[in-house]
Amino acid sequence: MRLGMLCKVIDELARRYVNPYGYYGLKIGKDKVVIAYTNEAISEMMTNEDIDGRPDGIFYRLRTFNTRLGVLLTDGEMWVEQRRFILRHLKNFGFARSGMVDIVHNEASCLLQDLRAKIMANGGKEARIEMHDLTSVYVLNTLWCMLSGRRYEPGSPEITELLETFFELFKNIDMVGALFSHFPLLRFIAPDFSGYNGFVESHRALYSFMSKEIELHRKSYRNYDEPRDLMDSYLRAQDKDTENPMFSDESLLAICLDMFLAGSETTNKSLGFCFMHLIRQPEIQERAFAEIKDVVGLERIPEWSDRSKMPYCEAITLEAVRMFMLHTFGIPHRAMCDTRLSGYEIPKDTMVIACFRGMLINGFDFPEPEVFDPERYLVGGQIKLPEAFNPFGFGRHRCMGDLLGRQNLFMFTTTLLQHFKLVAIPGQMPEEVPLEGATAAVKPYDAMLVSRS
Repeated sequence: MRLGMLCKVIDELARRYVNPYGYYGLKIGKDKVVIAYTNEAISEMMTNEDIDGRPDGIFYRLRTFNTRLGVLLTDGEMWVEQRRFILRHLKNFGFARSGMVDIVHNEASCLLQDLRAKIMANGGKEARIEMHDLTSVYVLNTLWCMLSGRRYEPGSPEITELLETFFELFKNIDMVGALFSHFPLLRFIAPDFSGYNGFVESHRALYSFMSKEIELHRKSYRNYDEPRDLMDSYLRAQDKDTENPMFSDESLLAICLDMFLAGSETTNKSLGFCFMHLIRQPEIQERAFAEIKDVVGLERIPEWSDRSKMPYCEAITLEAVRMFMLHTFGIPHRAMCDTRLSGYEIPKDTMVIACFRGMLINGFDFPEPEVFDPERYLVGGQIKLPEAFNPFGFGRHRCMGDLLGRQNLFMFTTTLLQHFKLVAIPGQMPEEVPLEGATAAVKPYDAMLVSRS
């Protein structure tokens, strides 16, 4: 039986071999892997300081110049220093304040203008649109504006190539690694088949793109001026402490890569799941439109500050995140010493990873869990999160970009539903079964965008 994505393999194991503590051990090639499957197990492993490390090895070093750099897959002093720097300087540029909201609002407006232009070019009423990556450039821009102060237009050669590289990279790996990392000899014997060559080429292309932007910043940056963005702040940190190896050009490249992968990729794919389910259930669209019309009207697009008065629309975005996370793992952890989880011995350097599927598909917290149902988050007309709804993680490694992700989801979804109906093309209903990869994605599909005006 072919089960496809690893999270579904774990799901099948959990059904066949019930473990009351919610842990499952695997040996994949050379790697010992422990899967935390239930809400209780995930909470325990993520708050256990002994399992606060990140994995090491060829897969994790190859992506960052054969060493450990960045913030996504590092631990110890490197992780603390880089994370502190990022959070401090992103806050200066409006992360968690109005500045960030303004960036997202602007990208939502640009999306609306571009879609209106496509509809006008098609007669003014409707247009056939590729939906699976509809928001990819706009979501990426919300991050890239903070990192580099620039935004890209959809269809530009640079951004098209970048997104294609992301797609290929995520398609050929998963959160546990890749074939060449579990069986290292394969990178010499079968470099294409094992994914080694593709992994190297994808990262080479990504770093080439980012290096050009850093070089442009270096030419225009003046250390006596106020930093324009995160890249300027990083260059200033380099000037202040030229001997600090934590603030190298390679570290800056690694941070840009990490923020791309952890931010724009996951948010965009959550939106893909959102639109797919809205097309399959048009009655949800109509109820959301009624709420938008009642609270916001039709003269301006929704804002983040409207969210408290639009619980049904917020519930749609929460359910979209759940549907996306059903098909993926968290970032892997590593046991930094011999430790225990629910009485089980966990040897040092064991990989421990959360399978969010088990947490988000349990029938107690989520009745009929395979059904897209925003109502599950509403009690008395207000948002009430189920106890097991923790898709952004726990503890020190909680996703630092969860607020930006939620802002993107809410403002893009409500802007789209305010102005358009999303209609399936006859005989081409989008499929619910996702594509495999490091993070799940909806299968490519088109739909009709029908103007409401």
